[in-house]
Amino acid sequence: MRLPASKISVVVLFSAVSIALVMMAASHLMLGQIREEAVRQATRQQESSMSAMWEQMARRGRNFRIEDGKLYVGDYYVLNGDNEIPDRIFAITGSRATIFMGNVRVATNIMRSDGTRAIGTRMIGPAYQAIFREGTRYRGEADILGTPYFTAYDPIRDMHGKIIGALFVGVKQSEYLASYDRINLKIRAISVMLGMFFVLLAVLLVQVRKRSENALQQQLAFQQLLLDTIPSPIFSKDAQGRYNLCNKAFQDYVGAPREELLGKSVFDLWPGELAEQYQKMDQAIMESSGTQIYESQVRYADGTLRDVLFHKASFRDEKGMPGGLVGVILDITERKEAEMENSRLAAQMHQSRMVESLMIQLNHDLNTPLTPLFALLPMIKKQVDDPGLQRMLEICQQCANQIKGLAEKSLDLVRISSGHPQLIPVRLAATAEYALGEVADSLMQRGVACNNEIPADLCVLGSAEQLTLLFKNLLGNAARYASTNGEIKLGAALREGMVQVWVQDDGEGLDQQHLALVFNEFFKADVARHDVNTQGLGLAICKRIIANHDGRIWAESPGKGLGTTIFFTLNATGAAPEEAKPEQPGSSQV
Repeated sequence: MRLPASKISVVVLFSAVSIALVMMAASHLMLGQIREEAVRQATRQQESSMSAMWEQMARRGRNFRIEDGKLYVGDYYVLNGDNEIPDRIFAITGSRATIFMGNVRVATNIMRSDGTRAIGTRMIGPAYQAIFREGTRYRGEADILGTPYFTAYDPIRDMHGKIIGALFVGVKQSEYLASYDRINLKIRAISVMLGMFFVLLAVLLVQVRKRSENALQQQLAFQQLLLDTIPSPIFSKDAQGRYNLCNKAFQDYVGAPREELLGKSVFDLWPGELAEQYQKMDQAIMESSGTQIYESQVRYADGTLRDVLFHKASFRDEKGMPGGLVGVILDITERKEAEMENSRLAAQMHQSRMVESLMIQLNHDLNTPLTPLFALLPMIKKQVDDPGLQRMLEICQQCANQIKGLAEKSLDLVRISSGHPQLIPVRLAATAEYALGEVADSLMQRGVACNNEIPADLCVLGSAEQLTLLFKNLLGNAARYASTNGEIKLGAALREGMVQVWVQDDGEGLDQQHLALVFNEFFKADVARHDVNTQGLGLAICKRIIANHDGRIWAESPGKGLGTTIFFTLNATGAAPEEAKPEQPGSSQV
């Protein structure tokens, strides 16, 4: 018995609408899962960023206090206006960071609409409630200056346990969910397009059901063309698990044309063990209905192994029996690689922190027994008249100095190797002059004069702290090996966009085969350089500092007894006047 035309129209239209709703529901659930995963990733990132924030604080001290209206950490470190810590957290983890004194921002890289830092603004909302009223940390979403963030807040307590401030890390939701929003828009557009298509197709079938089979084939061809424009593999199966639809991307994935795929089961296309796994997953979604989302690794026909996300949704016929399923395969290889790279960098950062922590502890543990030695040895030496015993005490003093120097130099090397510093404009001559004051006693003991000929207004991009350590090591090295009552020259000049700097002494010089080796850890060129008061780390530290500044460092010497010149390059940020550029000694190599 044939159904009336009106009933056929209703059945066809209802089926089309059902398919559209199932696809939209599947898309909605799938997008919800993706967003939940993005939020979880954001939460994990903030926990990692907060750990990094506390690490930065621990490097400056353990105890916090408010004194004279300022927030201190450790004995003397003032956190008010110190935006270096928030900026370093942003560079390392990508999260914004803030230091609060009370509920007022005193250091931050949260920006106002005019581009200035939001110093002086206050913490409000649920984070304020948790920190200052409940005395607990806060994790969750919060509006900061009108912008939604994924956030983490930890209270800062003084030594008595009183909450005197807070630490904040967070990322803008709009930035973190940008990829999700793009996927959301695309998938929703695809769902709407497919839903509209099926409804439109149903109406057309009702209106033109008496037309020829050729017209129907044309519509089906249009449907296939629409699916073929979607870059992700799409497929559907009937209730018996046979493929009855796929797009071009799915054909490329399998490596077979559509004609060889339709009507086949997973056992016809995949190896036995993999086919059984696919069939179990299909049966599970067929029996329970709803959607199914899971990650897997698949090998494409071109041999590439990719990480993918399967999204499947089952549907039922008019009798409530399983009618089949539809599926989309999303390639998430790049996302997984990015996650692995982030994990590798996090592990590398953790290892660097562990090494630095070990060296700090070792330096502290070595200084504890050395301190009484430095106090007692000179006292004992004054009470000893025997020249032999006095010489033994001098040797003990030198060994203690060597141990202390090794600990300090090793700690310097670990610290400058733990990461690139923030580079800002630095006046090179002033930095060298400061370092010169640090080694003035060593120069005076040997009667060595130092001429600083670096132009006073020459600036470079650098870390003032590391450049001071660089000059201190180079000048100390030159003072040690310069001629007695000799001379050291400091100079700099602009060479092809880089600032080339040199430290020249008139001492014993170097053999050519030793020029490249002097920058290696613990290398000493000859017996004359095997001084127990040196550690063999000074030039290695210099090499690491120059690497942190994206420059080069090398040594030149005409030969034994003719002195040595250490050259290095730095990035310029404003050059000295032409008349202030001195003539460069030695090589013009850059």
